[in-house]
Amino acid sequence: MKLRCLACRLACVFLMAACPVLVQAGQKALLVGIGEYPHLPAALQLPGPANDVRAMRGLLVGEWGFAPDDVRTLVDAEATKAGILDALEGWLPAVTQAGDRVVIYYSGHGSRVRDVSGDERDGMDETFVPSDHDPRAARDGSMLLDDEVAEALERLAGRQVVFIADSCHSGTVTRALGTGRAVSGDGPRPRFLPPPGALVRSMPLVRDEEPISEDFAVHLTLSAALPYQLAWEDDGEGIFTRYLIEGLTGLEADLNGNGRTTSAELIDYVRPRTESWCRETPSCRDFRFTPNLDPKDGTVVLQPVAAPGIQLAQDDVGQEAVSDILPEMLADQVTIDIFPDRRIRLGEEVSFRLASSVDGHLTLLDLNAAGDLVLLFPTAEDIRRGKSGRIRAGAPLTVPDLSYGVAFEAAEPVGRNVLIAIVTEDLVDLGSLLDGHREFEPIEDGLEFAGAISGRLRAVWTGDPQANRSARWAIGYVEYEIHE
Repeated sequence: MKLRCLACRLACVFLMAACPVLVQAGQKALLVGIGEYPHLPAALQLPGPANDVRAMRGLLVGEWGFAPDDVRTLVDAEATKAGILDALEGWLPAVTQAGDRVVIYYSGHGSRVRDVSGDERDGMDETFVPSDHDPRAARDGSMLLDDEVAEALERLAGRQVVFIADSCHSGTVTRALGTGRAVSGDGPRPRFLPPPGALVRSMPLVRDEEPISEDFAVHLTLSAALPYQLAWEDDGEGIFTRYLIEGLTGLEADLNGNGRTTSAELIDYVRPRTESWCRETPSCRDFRFTPNLDPKDGTVVLQPVAAPGIQLAQDDVGQEAVSDILPEMLADQVTIDIFPDRRIRLGEEVSFRLASSVDGHLTLLDLNAAGDLVLLFPTAEDIRRGKSGRIRAGAPLTVPDLSYGVAFEAAEPVGRNVLIAIVTEDLVDLGSLLDGHREFEPIEDGLEFAGAISGRLRAVWTGDPQANRSARWAIGYVEYEIHE
């Protein structure tokens, strides 16, 4: 359904923020790089992953204070499915304990297979592709499923796990990709392994998928691309890995020059470079290339030890307890109630009641069944009546305001809609983006518009002289249905 595809994309665009950290005593890293696949054709071999692993090891040992023995590498023939699972299930749990930091890095192909466990909304399991994968062996189980990785990561409970993936786990893919068009020759190539032929033939031209790390029990995922995009390599290295390491070496990504590199700054450093590379690369232009940061909670640990001037931290927090620090993105802290119900008949009046756990400014967007994005609050009428969008913690706000004597009326198209509510605690300037869209007209290119909002939410916050962080904001989603 078009709505669900775009809703997934918008969720990926909006949910990009980072979290504070604390120093941890122990740290280990597992680096996996696979470019040589004996059972795959020459067009699908990848020159870059082995080089990526060497570069990541250099970063961890040279910049982040990892001892050489703290880092285990699995490259090409070593990185079989059994070898990767043994490292995840055996080595990492054995050499770490609760409170330790664990970095897991993967560079290689990503793909997908049909889901047989019934836990995937899209009916597909996302996968990593081990070096011993043989596509000719039907149902051989040689793909490394997201379910298997998630189960292995459960053994690392209590550790501060950071998962970095420079591969394609899902993407906006054309059938032509499966024929080798995008991977032919020696130039740039995506790290995407087409699924079995029957699946390729049944794929729509554009397909939105779930990220492989969606259910991983980790604190932070850094991925090369959004779930509907491809990851790329060129000149014998992953483009995402190239700029990630570049930004974390020295103080390259310290955009405000205060001697510390935050995660907000890191993403703001990497993204323009990958996107610029993509625009300048003909084979990438139609796909886009936007690295993503996915924090799972407010206690992500990713801070170098040996080089205290380089800190991938969200705030200058000193020794404060993490529980006393407000995360930059407060997931599930905005609630939305729909009246009279979440199933609404055409022509029926409808209103929304929103509650926030923090004081802030509300922006309410509606994504309808046709994929159109519409601003519901604050509209031109709200502004004329003196409403700036302010919402108080614990004080529900109704949209539209009943004092106006008007109500929203359910209109075509019928189908599932998604409400998106954003509350900015800091005074992020969204007004210049919202102006021009306050009369209930569909926003042209809603995905690009959402990306522009996300960019302002992710920008390094300069309004607090005591902290080096991104803006503090909260978000909520709810689905409802319009029917005849």
